[in-house]
Amino acid sequence: MRPLRQAEIAGLLADDAVAHLATLDPAGYPHITPIWFLWDGSAFRLTSRPGRPHVRRIHANPRVGLVVDRELDRRGGRRPNRQIRILGDAELATDHNGQWTARIREKYLRVDADPPPVDRTLITISPTVFLALAGS
Repeated sequence: MRPLRQAEIAGLLADDAVAHLATLDPAGYPHITPIWFLWDGSAFRLTSRPGRPHVRRIHANPRVGLVVDRELDRRGGRRPNRQIRILGDAELATDHNGQWTARIREKYLRVDADPPPVDRTLITISPTVFLALAGS
């Protein structure tokens, strides 16, 4: 493993790779949820429907992990990849008017996206640990 270069980090964060959000249940067991995200330069922004299990777990315990990874073309029996792993505390708020939701949907769908008809929950994660690695 080697550290990712800044251009590789920027490329992976701008890519349409799905993130994997780890939340903790009351017994301390992790739950992993695939989820779309947007990196705003200092925090990860995700949105979800209010009341979803991962939102309830964050409300009870804001400590989360997030992994964004992309496997590159396989060559010669190798599986090179790029990955960003973060730890941090998540903050919950309402995504009024779907501002963040529309920006996230635009990133993944590559079209202007109308805001959803209901307010969604905005999940903001400011990393306290940020690891960006490349595997070969």
